[in-house]
Amino acid sequence: MSAAAIVFVLAGVWLGQVTKADSGTSIVPGSANDPVVTKSYVDQRLAALGQGGPVSSGSGGSVNAGGGFVVVTLQSGQSVVGGAGSEIILRSGSATAISSASGAVSDVTTGADLAQGSTVSKNHLLIVSRDDGRGIQATSNSVYVLVSGSHQIK
Repeated sequence: MSAAAIVFVLAGVWLGQVTKADSGTSIVPGSANDPVVTKSYVDQRLAALGQGGPVSSGSGGSVNAGGGFVVVTLQSGQSVVGGAGSEIILRSGSATAISSASGAVSDVTTGADLAQGSTVSKNHLLIVSRDDGRGIQATSNSVYVLVSGSHQIK
């Protein structure tokens, strides 16, 4: 690189800093304009989000107060019945949909409703819109399901 090119690059960097300082948006470490955060800040924010893991709500039901997914293992014939707004993802094994008189389970991955007895595809996001008995039923053993929100194992 020639000396002229180095001088040109350094002049550009200096001009950028002067312009930034003149515009009143200079970055002060730790301010709202600082895009860099410390590891301790991120750890602190994650700890605040992670408070309140799975909490039992009696009669075989649970609520994941932390807002994430919990792993549920089902045997053939067992079912996961979701509460209003719960999310279900079949990870392994096979299962069928459980609908209600009010409607079906929503498969938002394909944009379709799963009627009673429809085969549930693996890794599809299912949403239970109402607390009316909708969910999935295992048709094989060792079915692993991710569930977010209130649900019951039956």
